[in-house]
Amino acid sequence: ITKINPALFSPRGDGQKRFRRGRLIHGLLERLPEIDAARQGASALSWLKRQGVEDDEAKTLTAEALRVINDPHFAAVFGPKSRAEAPIIGEVESKAVRGVVDRLVVDGERVIVLDFKTDRPAPTDPNLAPDAYVLQLSLSRAVLRQIFPGKVVSCALLWTEKPHLMELPEARLDGVFETFLRG
Repeated sequence: ITKINPALFSPRGDGQKRFRRGRLIHGLLERLPEIDAARQGASALSWLKRQGVEDDEAKTLTAEALRVINDPHFAAVFGPKSRAEAPIIGEVESKAVRGVVDRLVVDGERVIVLDFKTDRPAPTDPNLAPDAYVLQLSLSRAVLRQIFPGKVVSCALLWTEKPHLMELPEARLDGVFETFLRG
């Protein structure tokens, strides 16, 4: 019998009640940026109602999602120039990199990559973010640096449990990336 590390389990199945809240927040964060800001609240409540969410919980989830979308530090990644479910395809040190990030924005000086995480309690310290998540973003960063030379590539995790935005420091991304390259 293969043992599964529950901390790395990514709950995609509908029967995972424990992860329902995270999936709902993720759904809102994926959909709401595409909607005019004046209609986001009503749209969120309507979508949540279709998901079977009661009114009080829907109001709470809507407020939390809108707080994240309107966070000034990451507003660009939810703005009109951002893309949801952006594919990242390239090569790093002769290794193929293929993946999808939840949000991506490219502006004049920078690229911001944001990935949502629903499957674990949210750490408050970037050094406690699981290496697998940091590696995913560091590989995306390496590919994006090739595609957009001269731009600063910032990476962040959005922990949907709270929700909580966590920018990953360059040193953390570099350390996990170097460990990966050493094999």
